[in-house]
Amino acid sequence: MSPRRRTDEAIRVAAIGVGGMGANHARVLASMKGVELVAVVDADPVRAKAVAEFYGCMACTSVDALPQIDAATVAVPSSLHATVGVPLLQAGVHCLIEKPLATTEADCLALMAAAEDGNAQLLVGHIERFNPAVQQLAEIVNSEEIVAIAARRMSAVSGRISDVDVVLDLMVHDLDIVLGLTGKSVSDIVARGINGPHGSDHAIALLTLENGAQGTLTASRITQNQIRHLEVTTTDHFYVINYPSQELFIYRQGRIEASGDVDQKYRLDVNTEKVFVRRIEPLAEELNHFVDVCHGDAEPKITGTAALEALRSVWTIQHLLEESTQAQNEQRAA
Repeated sequence: MSPRRRTDEAIRVAAIGVGGMGANHARVLASMKGVELVAVVDADPVRAKAVAEFYGCMACTSVDALPQIDAATVAVPSSLHATVGVPLLQAGVHCLIEKPLATTEADCLALMAAAEDGNAQLLVGHIERFNPAVQQLAEIVNSEEIVAIAARRMSAVSGRISDVDVVLDLMVHDLDIVLGLTGKSVSDIVARGINGPHGSDHAIALLTLENGAQGTLTASRITQNQIRHLEVTTTDHFYVINYPSQELFIYRQGRIEASGDVDQKYRLDVNTEKVFVRRIEPLAEELNHFVDVCHGDAEPKITGTAALEALRSVWTIQHLLEESTQAQNEQRAA
């Protein structure tokens, strides 16, 4: 692997890991102006070759075989993020690493240190931040006080192979959104869950933020339909986002007034507004942001530090779920 070039030419990028999400990285990168997808890397040589031939780039089965690159997207299994990312960052290659940043704090810190040592940018792929409805909401609530956030991220049983539980697989998205929208840290967590093959497959977490705001997060891989909703309550408004449809609704409470002189019935005037949201592919938005950061035209929206803060809440929730499961097992055995 050669270090990145320092020129004004098209940025040379490799997609590392091209199964599932990584294949989408390759697709978007290959279509971007000012970007040259020079190689794809995958441990499966057949898959690497197929993707490389489709996009007309080099196929590799190891990062050591990469040609000269400026940047890379990393979408290998979560437990391998540090193994792949650290040498790239140390070599000065800018990296967008898919969420979660890593599965241990030590690996997260190693990635962050490698980026600093190599003077490289490290971004983390929390893609929901780039959903246009979320971006609109962030602008709208910027001047309001958020008092509560509720998120539901639920899916049917999937054949997709995952090496992590539902908290690290799904709930981490909404933890990142809570931290990003409020700008506040989590001060207390209560959690309960239902176990599956890879730890909890259904989990509920109640968060208390440092300013007293509340967050209620539900994530599941065992429900019968897909739900991706975010609800934000401020002192004046109630906002609802449908992630897949990229819709944002605002509910404004109006006046309470009498409707007549005789029976004095009252009417609550509630105004509902659907915000115009320009639909875009969040991944394309994320990768455009990544390229802007690589060029020095933008600051990273999700840094290693921000990703680690979300992961610390993830690990706390996982610990609480383990304790809850152990207590339930002890009760059954008694």
